Amino acid sequence: MTTDPRSGQTPAIFTAAWVARLDAALSECSVDEQVDLVLEHRVTSEDGSVFCWHVRVAGGRASAATGPAGDGYADRRVAFASDRETARAMAKDGESIQRAFAEGRLHLDGDPRLLIGARRAMDAIGAALSPPA
Repeated sequence: MTTDPRSGQTPAIFTAAWVARLDAALSECSVDEQVDLVLEHRVTSEDGSVFCWHVRVAGGRASAATGPAGDGYADRRVAFASDRETARAMAKDGESIQRAFAEGRLHLDGDPRLLIGARRAMDAIGAALSPPA
């Protein structure tokens, strides 16, 4: 995710300000109108506190918000959970999500086939959140 052009800074990761910046970046992302999916992320800190946010893909756009997605999305929700160190490594350092999953540091709840069906949308979201080349 790029820096905020107004302040020249990137908000601290896994904060409400960070999710707001994520949402702003996603607002410029165009995705397939047919995709209806929620990606929920839960990050547990060393003190046991949990920071949760979700990305909703629907109606041709993507958005992000703090907190859980809610029960209304159970059939189209894929949830990820990890500790803070793993989440930070994936978000900032480019650590492989597949490796974190294979090593048991990233946990998945929901139907992963939803991600396969939404591959183009996931690619568009990835491009929207990548720093400019």
